[in-house]
Amino acid sequence: MAEGVYMAINTSARTIAIFLGSVLLAAAQQPVPSAPPLRVPGSSIGTKVRQEPCWQEAGVSKATMEQRRSIEQGVRSQVSAVCADPSLTTQQRNEKIREIHQQAHQQLEALITPQQQEAMKACQQSRPHSGAGQVHAGHPGGGGPCEQP
Repeated sequence: MAEGVYMAINTSARTIAIFLGSVLLAAAQQPVPSAPPLRVPGSSIGTKVRQEPCWQEAGVSKATMEQRRSIEQGVRSQVSAVCADPSLTTQQRNEKIREIHQQAHQQLEALITPQQQEAMKACQQSRPHSGAGQVHAGHPGGGGPCEQP
C-alpha cells in the first residue's frame, strides 16, 4: 500500500515540475517591459545628459572635422602603402612616413586655430573616458607604424 502512495506522490511531483517548467519557459519568452529611469526632482540622478562633442564646444565646424578625418584617413592609407612597398629599406620607410606625418600636421594646423586646438584638448581632458592614454592604431605598444601587432 505504501508503494502506491509513493507512486501517486511521484506522479504528482512530476506533473507539478512539468507545469512549473512550462510556466517558466513561457515567462522567459515574454519581453520584459523596461521601466523609464527614475527621475528625482532637482537631481541629475537617473538622467542622461548628452554633452556636445568637444570640437563643437571649441567652435570647430562639422565640415572642418570631416576634412580632418579625411586627412587622417589619407595618412593611414599612405603609411600602409609605404609599409607594403618591398623596395624600400627600413630607413627609407621611416623617412617617407615622417614626411607624410609632417605634411598632414601642416594641413591639420591650417584647419583648426591654436585656440580651438587648446579648447578641444582641455575639453577632452575634462571628460571621463576621453581616450587619453590609449595606444593608437598603427603604433601598437609603441612600435613602428609598419610593425604588425
